[in-house]
Amino acid sequence: PSTTLLLAQLYEESGVPPGAFQVILGNGETGKELIEQYSNSLQSSYNTIGKITFTGSVETGRHIAVASSQNTKTHFHELNLELGGKSPIIIFDDCNLNEAITHTMNANWYSNGQVCSNGTRVYVHTSIYDTFIRKLVEQTSKLNIGHPMNEKTDIGPMISKEQMEKVLEYVDIGINVDGANLIYGGERVTFDNNNNQNGNIHDDGHDDDMDLSNGYFLSPAIFTDCDDNMRIVKEEVFGMLMSVMTFDDEDEVLRRANDTDYGLGAGIFTNDIKRAHRVAANLKAGTVWINNYNLSQVQMPWSGIKQSGIGSENGIDAQNSWTTQKLIYVDTQ
Repeated sequence: PSTTLLLAQLYEESGVPPGAFQVILGNGETGKELIEQYSNSLQSSYNTIGKITFTGSVETGRHIAVASSQNTKTHFHELNLELGGKSPIIIFDDCNLNEAITHTMNANWYSNGQVCSNGTRVYVHTSIYDTFIRKLVEQTSKLNIGHPMNEKTDIGPMISKEQMEKVLEYVDIGINVDGANLIYGGERVTFDNNNNQNGNIHDDGHDDDMDLSNGYFLSPAIFTDCDDNMRIVKEEVFGMLMSVMTFDDEDEVLRRANDTDYGLGAGIFTNDIKRAHRVAANLKAGTVWINNYNLSQVQMPWSGIKQSGIGSENGIDAQNSWTTQKLIYVDTQ
């Protein structure tokens, strides 16, 4: 929450009236209480809430949507929900393979996999699958796990113990329930008091007083021999767990990529620009990247379909969603 607190401080220093921007810190129970109070306030004729925007889980978003629909005394609310995702990445055989691997890693390992748009369902054309897997494991094994403030670190800790345990639970599901093949990672990474990693010397290039022994570190998990019905393929993990599958033709992979309850992002890697636009047009996702992934600028609208949310953030669309349109018609005769 540090950036949000800093934003509140900047607003205050710039003269924004007190109370116009407020930050409430808390855990899930705090959020639950806010939703309940909001729901109760809808029954008041003095309700002045004009818009609600939420970023988080589908379950919580659904509760907020239900609560906002219960206002029968005053007005309907503008509602933006930016929820979960289980985004597909499609890698065709004519792509720049090294670039595709780099961006696929970014689409899965960035922020320790704690990104709603991450492309965790990776579909690779059968003809390049073996080479893709070999290079993917090779490049992933070079990543440095350590303190997040160290410039040499590629992967820091998970946000909490609970989230770390959730990811490890899904790794276990992938192995023992789904029957997928864990070919790399999926383990907790520990450090001793001297910052030695799992018994090996860890060159973190940082001060000795940076104790990593209590950190919630994980190694990225790569699963192969997956199918579309596995839990690790269908359910959002919100951590570093990649499921890699093969495909043979365009129609097949489009059908499989769209066979999900989510629709936040998708990625395509190919050197055939006509194919890229054809596939992008048929993917059911709010954002589709071609030969890249997870790039987003403030000018770009950000939205999801299906259970990934409603409404749009960023860009002109977001600006319009935070204002009320009014038409004034004047007859001068």
